[in-house]
Amino acid sequence: MYVLGINLSHDRAACLLKDGRVIVAVEEERLDRLKHSEGFIIHGHFEKLSKVLPMKAVTYCLDAAGIGIDDVDLVVGNRPLGDEAEERILRELPIRDKSKIHSLPMPSHHLAHAYAGYLASPFDEAAVLVVDGVGSKVPGTGRIEKHTIFDGEGTSLRRAHSETYPEDWSEVGLGLFYSFFTAKLGFVTRWGHPTFGDFGCGGYTEAGKTMGLAPYGRPHPEWENLLTVKGGNVEARTEDLEKAWASWLASDGVGFDPKQKDAWKHQFAKDLAFKVQDETEEAMLQLARHAHEVTGRSKLCITGGVALNSVANQRIVAEGPFDEVYILPPAGDAGIAIGAAYYGYYAIAGGTERHALRSGATGRVYSEQEIAQAVQAAGDKVESRKATVAEVAKLLAEHRLVGWFQGGSEIGPRALGHRSMLADPRHPQVRDYLNEVVKHREVFRPFAPSVLREEADKWFDMRGDSPFMLLVPDVLERRRAEVPAITHVDGTARVQTVEADVNPRYHELISHFAELTGVPVVLNTSYNDAGEPIVETPQDAVRTFLNTELDHLYIGDLLLTKTGRELPDRHPSRQPLA
Repeated sequence: MYVLGINLSHDRAACLLKDGRVIVAVEEERLDRLKHSEGFIIHGHFEKLSKVLPMKAVTYCLDAAGIGIDDVDLVVGNRPLGDEAEERILRELPIRDKSKIHSLPMPSHHLAHAYAGYLASPFDEAAVLVVDGVGSKVPGTGRIEKHTIFDGEGTSLRRAHSETYPEDWSEVGLGLFYSFFTAKLGFVTRWGHPTFGDFGCGGYTEAGKTMGLAPYGRPHPEWENLLTVKGGNVEARTEDLEKAWASWLASDGVGFDPKQKDAWKHQFAKDLAFKVQDETEEAMLQLARHAHEVTGRSKLCITGGVALNSVANQRIVAEGPFDEVYILPPAGDAGIAIGAAYYGYYAIAGGTERHALRSGATGRVYSEQEIAQAVQAAGDKVESRKATVAEVAKLLAEHRLVGWFQGGSEIGPRALGHRSMLADPRHPQVRDYLNEVVKHREVFRPFAPSVLREEADKWFDMRGDSPFMLLVPDVLERRRAEVPAITHVDGTARVQTVEADVNPRYHELISHFAELTGVPVVLNTSYNDAGEPIVETPQDAVRTFLNTELDHLYIGDLLLTKTGRELPDRHPSRQPLA
């Protein structure tokens, strides 16, 4: 049985299930190369916006499975607020039997998140915590979903607790609280009209930057708490946020201007990020405890956009009441496509098969011929040859930076060893070089380590596996000097544990690197330049390779170098380790 799930929110995506198993899923942005791929058709001067289906993603999924749209048994879509996904799909999807098209019952958005977060997990029973910015409108109430706790058992879910906020946004929840201050810090991906987006910020807030900046900040005991946390509710009054921002800016932010380049360097920006992150962590920890109280479950699934806050996740794992925690790799709205498909299979069709999502690599695999064509199209700009994984490990040990394009692409914001830029974590200059020279982004932003699962406890204070890079444990103090490029300023790292049976080639690479260096860790960051989505196709990979200061690209079995290129003066290999 084939079920097609479609996300019509930001980060539009499609997912195809076969008998309950995710066989392919992809975000539209990877195909149309537009960050977040909102999919609006603009009428006039932003007087009206019409949402369109992620047809590139839908076609990609069908082609990967070798089927046509009429071979699909069910189609289920979702988007937040008023939803209307079913109506849009009925209007635009060229499927003959329109009775196959469905939506989730309202309020639907958190339910779709919950289906994704729970049914992808390996758990037969679990509490499910959904926390995001904007959920569905709750019919007849004038309110919007804020956060919801579900109780999962078998293949079914029931709401155990839910909270809402008013449609006028006079009060907001955790997601919008974080978004409010992220926008004030100037961390925004610009899109469309200057007043588009949360709080008229002019685009999409970049919460990951706030999280990364927070450890550079200092506590301000005189700054009042803005979140009211009580039982299963977390709320903030928007008026209080505005007043606090104005007051703190006047007292501590003299000279701070978020429109200026490198505004993050102002201590006020760092302190504000610290404050927002600290309150968010405490609130998430309280919500997790409440989820345990109202469900009595020993396992937890976390999903929704706030579940991408890996530092808060770590607090829940380390300090919360649960024995095991699962966090979906596309915890944000891209994962809604997976949740919608699961709802179709389990709730509508009555499916019973369970298949845990152990890998975030849900994209199609490109053939040797497709790779060869992309390389040939680059002409004499590149030189290519067959190479082994061991040869790539040697290049990394020599402080070379390598683009790594292997297998199917990942869904979600994290590169997990399929569409990655890799580097030597031992070299103290690698972080700044990667940030400034290769990825053209803020120098404070940390990079993640990929570590052999069987060696992780010897390098990090692990509290369980972290296969999707969504936990941030401490780097063991005795190890920090050995891996400075992945150790953040507070001694932590956003770890990915790599298993041999999930990603064998990546595991092989790290194993070879460990044999050469004694360090079973490589630095892993997403394969993209600033402002662009992660690469999807071989053509994308070659183009970004040529447009950045990557030294090599390992794509399939081919190793690419740039013809006649000399290493930049700042290159880490020009200053080898002692």
